[in-house]
Amino acid sequence: MVLLGCATGDTPESKKANARKETQEALQEIYKEHPAAKTAVAEAVAHVVCTGSNSYLFALSTGGGVCVLSEKGATSYYRFATGGVGAGIGWKQVAFVQAFMKADAVKRFKESGYEGQAQAEASAKYEESGDQASANQSADLDGVKTYQVNLMGAAAQATVQGYKYWPTDFSDDFMEHKE
Repeated sequence: MVLLGCATGDTPESKKANARKETQEALQEIYKEHPAAKTAVAEAVAHVVCTGSNSYLFALSTGGGVCVLSEKGATSYYRFATGGVGAGIGWKQVAFVQAFMKADAVKRFKESGYEGQAQAEASAKYEESGDQASANQSADLDGVKTYQVNLMGAAAQATVQGYKYWPTDFSDDFMEHKE
């Protein structure tokens, strides 16, 4: 079983291969839900695709996962963690793509690694069912177009989320999962 956002594998190379496969599959799902995402990615100077999970329990939310950054033919790997405050309950597996429309937006992502956003939604989706009820998110802020889908799970939340991204080569990866 492949665990979303975990970059499964025994070696750094197998984790990278699984992260690429997982994020490409997620990107196809994003394109289905948000057709404009395909155009944004094609026109972007770089884009990052992330998969992971979020948990909401009353006033707190937490989550994390793995990202693949594609920039000028180069691929690099990131982990992310998220935390937030607000009202919510539930758990969901998510995927999102950020299309960087300006070079300085890519630079901000790589140098600061921080992002904040407000989220409010009620969502429900079960894997392979094809059914989804969600206000899937998309945003265009300061040179970054973001498109998100829920892959599985259910949540009702209104939160202010912070994201922290950091580069990884999976050689000393804190998340050790095998297929």
